[in-house]
Amino acid sequence: ARRAVVIGAGFIGMEVASALRQYDVETTMVFPEDRVWQKFFTPEASSFFQQYYEQRGVTLLPGNTIREFAGEGHVSEVVLGSGQRLPVDMVVAGIGVRPATDIFENSGLDIDRGIVVNEYLETNIPDIWAAGDVTNYRDVIFDKQRHIEHWDNAVQQAKRAVRNMMGSRRPLVYVPYFFSDVFDLSYEFWGDTSGADEIIHRGDIEQAAFSIWWLRGGQLVAAWVMGRPKEEAELAPKWIEAHQHVPADVLRDANKPLSSLA
Repeated sequence: ARRAVVIGAGFIGMEVASALRQYDVETTMVFPEDRVWQKFFTPEASSFFQQYYEQRGVTLLPGNTIREFAGEGHVSEVVLGSGQRLPVDMVVAGIGVRPATDIFENSGLDIDRGIVVNEYLETNIPDIWAAGDVTNYRDVIFDKQRHIEHWDNAVQQAKRAVRNMMGSRRPLVYVPYFFSDVFDLSYEFWGDTSGADEIIHRGDIEQAAFSIWWLRGGQLVAAWVMGRPKEEAELAPKWIEAHQHVPADVLRDANKPLSSLA
């Protein structure tokens, strides 16, 4: 059987590991954090996905770094910081991406974690717009500059940029969003978890039917939904965009439909 090491256990690493296992590749995930996707997942979500991946044959090695790649002409071993040697046929670094802005270095465009654009997708040079993963755009919902690496964001930015170029000048109003399909599970996320002061889990984690809600001062700022009623996925982005205050006790009670608050 083919053997692979996936470096990193964030969004990309988890997607890659899922895909490799579904092609019967022996897969090991190596990452320095204590749990999968630690920067984003709650401990409960990390625990669920760690068990879920292990049950599907993925070996997890948290708390590990990479010392070197070894081999003649191709990588045949990954040497961990601990000295442990992992025989491999391939290595995938699922550690994120960097905007390809080198071509614009001497263009006069403002570059900072991407091409800086305002809420209309306009650059600092008149009549030049930018859209997609390469941008660092003004998020009018959260009032901050933001860089997103997901195709849905690229599609929505492109639509707005073209309309603005054609004379229908309106700001991009977009709730940060991504989704993923791993093995037989699908989940969606909206918003921005930074600054949240309360996190609520709703539903049954063991049955892979739960959602996570992040509040700041009682206002919904982010939501993650998997295997829950359709209304949760429909209401989450609307409430985030509207800066909706949502009662925590209603979110905690999975038997209470959220539509009663709409």
